[in-house]
Amino acid sequence: MSGLLLIVDFDGTTYRGDAPVRYYASLIANTLANPAPYLAALERYLAQGPIAARDSEDTVEAAVLRESVDPWGAAFHLATRCYDVPLDVTEYAFTRCRLWMIKPECEVEVVTPLLDTLSDLRSAVQINIITNSGALGLQPLLVRLGIADSFDDVIAGAGKPDGLRRFLQRSLGKDLRERPWRAFSIGDHYRNDIQPAAEIGAGCAYIDRYGRKDGPATASAPVAEDLLPVLRAWADDPEGTVNHGAF
Repeated sequence: MSGLLLIVDFDGTTYRGDAPVRYYASLIANTLANPAPYLAALERYLAQGPIAARDSEDTVEAAVLRESVDPWGAAFHLATRCYDVPLDVTEYAFTRCRLWMIKPECEVEVVTPLLDTLSDLRSAVQINIITNSGALGLQPLLVRLGIADSFDDVIAGAGKPDGLRRFLQRSLGKDLRERPWRAFSIGDHYRNDIQPAAEIGAGCAYIDRYGRKDGPATASAPVAEDLLPVLRAWADDPEGTVNHGAF
């Protein structure tokens, strides 16, 4: 690898909005005899995040709400752990949701300031999307969002977090030990997007929507816009920003 490597998550990072996860949950809910409690629990999570469940609540639903890192995880784990929804149902719902997202009726917001920053960095930084989502429907969705040309590579079905660890090992080679700060990862799921970078000494920016404070990062903030200064600082001075920066 020559130069610097920036790894960007897709869902919840390059775009935001809860219409897709609501649609995904609605497809799952259609398989339930009584969908109202499932959908109500998801809405509580969307509004409040982990604090939607009080610490004193000792139920599986409360545990799921407290433990879920993002809305997709909340929708999935509520379904599988609280309502015994089979994996083939959740997988089919996600596939249908991804195809629906290509359509204009799916309202999402592209995080334009982030994409503008990536454009500014392209001359000096290799920028890859790495997502756990499968390839089906991904490229048309990137086109629909107008960001298909914003990346040097798009890696689907990555199997993060371990898939990201393997990618970093392949990309950095001996620099994994000697100069890990040449890589930087930004995303909204700590375990998948941030932890693999943080544990080797690479840079990382955590979009912490609900203030979970899941672990160390070069910088964290509720929205991507607040993390752009650290991205630019890293591109200008990778070692200084990761090892000595105050963000």
